[in-house]
Amino acid sequence: MLKKWVPYWTIPGLMIFATGTVWLRLTVIRTTYAINQAQQQIEKASQDREMFQLKVAALRSPRRLEVLARTVFGLSQPRVDQVVRFKKNEMAQNDP
Repeated sequence: MLKKWVPYWTIPGLMIFATGTVWLRLTVIRTTYAINQAQQQIEKASQDREMFQLKVAALRSPRRLEVLARTVFGLSQPRVDQVVRFKKNEMAQNDP
C-alpha cells in the first residue's frame, strides 16, 4: 500500500537533495574558515604596520638623531662662520 503513495523518483530525489545539502553545508564551512583566516592575516598585518610605524617614529626622533650625530659621526653645532644664508631671490636664481 505504501508503494501507491510514493512515486519511484522520490527516493533518488531525496538522496540528491541530501547530498546537495551536505555539499552546500561543507562549502559554507570551508568558506567561513577561509574568511576567518583572511581576517586573522589582516589583523596581524595591521598590528605589524602599527609596530613598524612606531619603530620608524622612534628612529626619526630628533633626540636620537642628535645623539647619533654627536657620538657616532662626531658632529657638533655649526659655528657662526660655518653658516651660509641665502636670500630668497638668490635661491630662485639657482633653481633650474
